[in-house]
Amino acid sequence: MVCPLSVICMFSYTAEAFVHYTSVSRAKSLIYLEDASRQKMEMQAPTSKLRRGLVSSIISSILFDGPVHALECDDGEIAAESSVPGAYESAKMSLPKRSIRLKSTGQIVTVLQGAIEDGPSGRNSKGSVSGRTGVALWNSGILLTRLLDELSCKDRDIFRGKTVLELGCGTAMASIAASKLGAKDIIATDGNEEVVSLARTNLEQNSITNKASEMNTGRGQAAYLKWGTFDDVDFYDTADMIIGSDLTYNSGSWGILAETLESVLKPNGIIIYLTLGHSGFSVAGELGGFLTLVESRGALELVKEGSPAWPFPSVPSLDQLLYASLTSKEKEVVVGTGGFKAVILKRKKRR
Repeated sequence: MVCPLSVICMFSYTAEAFVHYTSVSRAKSLIYLEDASRQKMEMQAPTSKLRRGLVSSIISSILFDGPVHALECDDGEIAAESSVPGAYESAKMSLPKRSIRLKSTGQIVTVLQGAIEDGPSGRNSKGSVSGRTGVALWNSGILLTRLLDELSCKDRDIFRGKTVLELGCGTAMASIAASKLGAKDIIATDGNEEVVSLARTNLEQNSITNKASEMNTGRGQAAYLKWGTFDDVDFYDTADMIIGSDLTYNSGSWGILAETLESVLKPNGIIIYLTLGHSGFSVAGELGGFLTLVESRGALELVKEGSPAWPFPSVPSLDQLLYASLTSKEKEVVVGTGGFKAVILKRKKRR
């Protein structure tokens, strides 16, 4: 017997081809097939509402020239991006929500996106994320979440008892994942009030509040944090672990970002940072320039893989660990962006 969801995903593939070859301007709205393992997972959950939504979306797109949206049958995957004025977009940024299942715990992290009209952020939600990139989940945010999950698979206590602070949190997916993976406290921060409002909503949607729950979920908050020494005073010496992704694309902000990292991190804490390339950006050049600036300041240093200071003995390489978690389609996307790089930073010991 053929699974109804499989039929829908097969139909979506046909719809994608039709849309792609009919209109170049709408080719950005890519629809991918679900892989076999994700189909099995979805089969075990109620799908009638999802089926109706998917069929309605596809039919309205083709017959009535409505907007083409990426399907939720693979919304936890990274997707190809296209350049728009001042930013990049992918079809999945048009979804009202995104979800990812944590491999280490089986829990699901679901976040709302503010890229829809009258979206959860409540301000300027007019359908596009151009200029409002923090209200949608970026590929780098998914990869950071995956990396935290993979590290937890190697060491279940990596977040236990820790205060984790995320810079440039966006939808706060990585922060929420850290909480579900055992962090005592998470602080999802951003320098955009609209983004902070959306992050706060997503924390609440995932049962994360300022008070620890009866289900042993850690505490959490979303907070406004503008980078720079004079602006991060309320978070001084707060984080056992700082996490972030795609923060270094603007070289003009490297200095104040470094100041904040130095100020917020506890003496024995670590920073997990991931950057993913985009068309026109060089991952090696971008990250290399930022690390050069960081090292020149003298407060932080890069932790080299395999060194005595490396915090994950069972993980020889963050990049290799993360790359192994990608599907074949995701690897194609990563190659198309120029690749990714994940690094660990810590405070430099005074001699």
